[in-house]
Amino acid sequence: MTYIEFLIEELLSFFKHEEEIYTRILKMSPPGSLSIDRSRKKPRWIHRIPAGKDVHGHNRYHRRTISDDSDLLRQLADKEYARVALNIIDHDLRILSRIPKQLLPYSQEAILTGMHSAYQSLAGSCFRIVRQAQGVFHRQREWAMEPYEQSDYRPEEKIHTTTRGLNVRSRAELLIAEMLYKFDIPFRYEQVIWIGRYKMAPDFTFLDRDGNEFYWEYCGMMSLPEYRDRQIWRRRTYENAGITEWENMIYTYDATDRIDMREIEAIIRTKILPRI
Repeated sequence: MTYIEFLIEELLSFFKHEEEIYTRILKMSPPGSLSIDRSRKKPRWIHRIPAGKDVHGHNRYHRRTISDDSDLLRQLADKEYARVALNIIDHDLRILSRIPKQLLPYSQEAILTGMHSAYQSLAGSCFRIVRQAQGVFHRQREWAMEPYEQSDYRPEEKIHTTTRGLNVRSRAELLIAEMLYKFDIPFRYEQVIWIGRYKMAPDFTFLDRDGNEFYWEYCGMMSLPEYRDRQIWRRRTYENAGITEWENMIYTYDATDRIDMREIEAIIRTKILPRI
């Protein structure tokens, strides 16, 4: 199985799992649908329940106003959300299931066969460069998947789960992890490193192309004095061990755990991708 085929299998598995969830929601939902009457000053939500067909074969509905029934409104809104989600999932599943049949074989032999004969004997250098890059990527992926000591500090705070099943502490870390997935960057979360007698765990650890680790700390609550003091101590501890912002550490600071995904993407593009 090629890596592209592996990714397609992962997507198929994800969508089928989502399909099961939304199908279950639909089965548990109340009958009927919503419409809204905007003819008055205050809009009214109307619950439409199918009531068979009239003598001409047209659909009939029982209608009643439910503007004050917040629970039923929420259930019907969830039902419509699930219906639309299932339509999208069905569309994407049909497309994904066709992709493997349309893929061209990707191998050295297939590439060379597609080249004009005048170039075939000269393509060795490009092949070696690509293989070196692939070797680095596979080494980084294997490194990320190897067992490692992860911080056991307050595990109950890891309440956010990424699409790949990783539990993290904050919504900001969740979004960063998802952006790293998007760029296909292998990483370790809260890997323990020892600095003297101190047990440290940077938020994200990466492996550069030379096999050296570098780190990313997201400091999202700098408006809190106790948190800020701890981050100052952590930074000083890192720097005493040669882990510095200008060498092998990336810092992101915020006051209230807000996150700008444009900034996160810029950091990934300028400070991480060039090193891996």
